[in-house]
Amino acid sequence: MRFAASLSLASAIVLACAQCQASDQGHNATPLGTTLVLAETTLTIPQVDYESAIYYNRDDPYPHIDLSRVNESSIVDKEHVALVLENEYITLTLLPEMGRVYSLYYKPTGHDELWRNDTVTVGGGINDPGWWIWIGGVEYTLPGDEHGTTWSTPWDWQVVADSPDRKTVRLEVQELGTKLRETIEITLYPGRSYYEAKIRIDNPTDQTVHYAHWVNPQWTPGGQNELTDSTEFIIPTDRILISPKWQANMGPSPQPWSGNRLRFIKGWDKMGDLMADGLKQGFYGAHSHDANEGVVRIFDRDKTPGVDVWTYGYHPNRIPLGSGSPSKGYVEMWGGTSKLFPDERRPIAPGESFEWTEWMFAYHGTGGLTFADTTLAVNFKLNAGTRNTIVALCPTGRWHGVAELYTVSEASAESNVLRAWQIDASPTNPFYQIAELEEVHLEELTQLRLRLSTDRSHWLTLAPEISGSRQ
Repeated sequence: MRFAASLSLASAIVLACAQCQASDQGHNATPLGTTLVLAETTLTIPQVDYESAIYYNRDDPYPHIDLSRVNESSIVDKEHVALVLENEYITLTLLPEMGRVYSLYYKPTGHDELWRNDTVTVGGGINDPGWWIWIGGVEYTLPGDEHGTTWSTPWDWQVVADSPDRKTVRLEVQELGTKLRETIEITLYPGRSYYEAKIRIDNPTDQTVHYAHWVNPQWTPGGQNELTDSTEFIIPTDRILISPKWQANMGPSPQPWSGNRLRFIKGWDKMGDLMADGLKQGFYGAHSHDANEGVVRIFDRDKTPGVDVWTYGYHPNRIPLGSGSPSKGYVEMWGGTSKLFPDERRPIAPGESFEWTEWMFAYHGTGGLTFADTTLAVNFKLNAGTRNTIVALCPTGRWHGVAELYTVSEASAESNVLRAWQIDASPTNPFYQIAELEEVHLEELTQLRLRLSTDRSHWLTLAPEISGSRQ
């Protein structure tokens, strides 16, 4: 399949899927009722003609590049094997030979949540190959330095499940220096808006190896293929760390995260990155308040405790778009098996393996994000000055249940239910409500809680994010 660089990727994915018909009419370019599909096709993606500048050194396994030989004005078409996985809510496109998720197209809004370069290009990198490729999507990297090395190595792949209940693609690569093996099983299920990634690291050598695995999703929620002006970065942490090299751009280290200007892209005067100094929950995300849409990663914070956020800053002069066109850039929200990037690594003994599962999905219509798991994205905010409370949720599938807004007295365990809603929601029909709590005394606001349940026996209980002054 051939598509022009000017054609939207969402339209290209529709064309790529042999079992879908392209309409390209805005939202729901692919029908929302589509059943679970897996199709192999070819994507032709324009790139700077860089491959002839790649070379190898003796006794060095990594491909290097002579950037002086790369002619950025010479554009060629590169054919990629592509796998398209699709259900009612998303179309997921993989470039399996690159070990990469290339597109996460969210049907309820008709938007791709992942940045992709209009023309693929290359540049220098602080890693063993000494360079990196700007193509976009989500990359899974070893052995721990900036962007790692596994993006530069061909991956093996196979379809390991192709049933009505799930579609699973296994991606495998061996890191050329450490010889660690990485296996990723990417699965799409019917009726769920997330994709699942089961990741396993194996050490087949006879030596202990120190490594860090980092996943790098390059997000642009809102459908513009660049960050919208009111994009917020949501991390459940109390404070952040700034490495010395970026403190001139971003301020001292540590910093409290609540109310921090760096929570919004408008607060990033220049490029840089920040790290979470510990997590209170196993999720993080980016939310476009302009489009009322976000994307979130769910994970086990004990196994992947690291979060590192990088952007080019607010309205950067230039990011490396292959075409040279202006762009507001994207955000890289890295998640790692170590807390600190890029210096901290963990040992893996000979014959040992380490594995975990994580999920990624888009959501919309919530006005923000305060909590997420594999079932729901929730926004629960209290303005203490106006006593207005936002209760909103966008599930990853059909969700029938109840939401109760209540307070608990410090003197007893009894709850005082203030508001209750019966909810029938889905990724196409999120729930959003503003509750005005004039009757609640100021001292009770600290005891405000939200509980959610589908069966009234198992409850998810949340405290609100509080803003505004108490008057």
